[in-house]
Amino acid sequence: MRAVCNTDLFGKKLALVSRGVSARSTIQLLGGILLEATSGGAVRLSATDMEISIQSSSPAEVEEEGRVVIPARIFNDVVRSLPKGEFTLVHDRSEGVVRLSARENEYRIRAYAAEDFPQLPKFDESGAFKMSGEALVETVEKVSRSYSRDETRPVLTGILISFEESRVRMVTTDSYRLSIKETELATTFDGAREAIIPARAMQEVGRIFSGSDEEQVEVALSENQALFRIGDVLFGTRLIEGNFPEYKRLLPNTFHREISVHREDLVDSLRRVNLFAQRQTPPVPVSLAFSEGAVEVSVRNGEVGEAREKLPANSEDEFHISFNPSYLLDGVSAVDSEKVLFKLNESLKPGLIVPENGDDGEESDFLYLIMPMRDPSQG
Repeated sequence: MRAVCNTDLFGKKLALVSRGVSARSTIQLLGGILLEATSGGAVRLSATDMEISIQSSSPAEVEEEGRVVIPARIFNDVVRSLPKGEFTLVHDRSEGVVRLSARENEYRIRAYAAEDFPQLPKFDESGAFKMSGEALVETVEKVSRSYSRDETRPVLTGILISFEESRVRMVTTDSYRLSIKETELATTFDGAREAIIPARAMQEVGRIFSGSDEEQVEVALSENQALFRIGDVLFGTRLIEGNFPEYKRLLPNTFHREISVHREDLVDSLRRVNLFAQRQTPPVPVSLAFSEGAVEVSVRNGEVGEAREKLPANSEDEFHISFNPSYLLDGVSAVDSEKVLFKLNESLKPGLIVPENGDDGEESDFLYLIMPMRDPSQG
């Protein structure tokens, strides 16, 4: 293999693809980047940790085709430190090294044969569909607050994604709260399909899109794999096997109270009073005490002190409910309307946080269900 590459362009692609490299595997190949130089005027870069894979390419003047695997960390460090301009990449099979040269500088990195590198997935055009990249990023960002970080229950570390006709629904839960967001697809999906995709993988798709100039993301699903194509970047992830909780059964059919509060004011209040909750185990609850035309937000912490703030609200009677402070702040922050609407029943029954859509009667495309807490300070 012999190719001449632009240092800046190649370095950006190398840094991107390196996010797919395994950091913990004892298999040396998985700590490397697969390079494939072809006559098409590009060098293809690929990496995988067997759970996710990232593939992309960088323009190059290919003088000799070939394939080789180079250890990612030293490769990144060297390319990042090269002077601007071009560098030449040569794979010397007889010595088992890759030689990088730029101006009068030369670096020799021990390489691995490409034959044993895992087979990477290919994008199936036939069943693919598109969605707005901005909508995908927004949807993932909203529901990512509620996925579980507990690896002992794998299905809860994922996002349940349902595709049906022209809409996609994403759902996450960690057993204490539940987020649901619906979004329009850019193209119609034929039939219906559900898959549990690792939340961290979906967040990576969002990061890749945000760093691109693309407007749409192409999606292809197979039996055990989800592929996302963003320009010339192909990101793959294994699906999570198992049964996602029957979340629709958790949603109450009716609510005794619907109370709206100005979102920004409530977010600011929660951030201040939550300073008194700190990060304790078990968490110190934040309390909402509704009265006619107002809500008092308070935290009482025996070790730190207490804080109280009062805000206008369209409540009509006295009602008290307490929540995990960080969970409540996550839910209110995810709402993008001027006012946030609390749908509540009893003080120890789940509550719903949604955008207030005015009087248009439309159902919200975002729901955040949150379990209340018992507040010891309330007796």
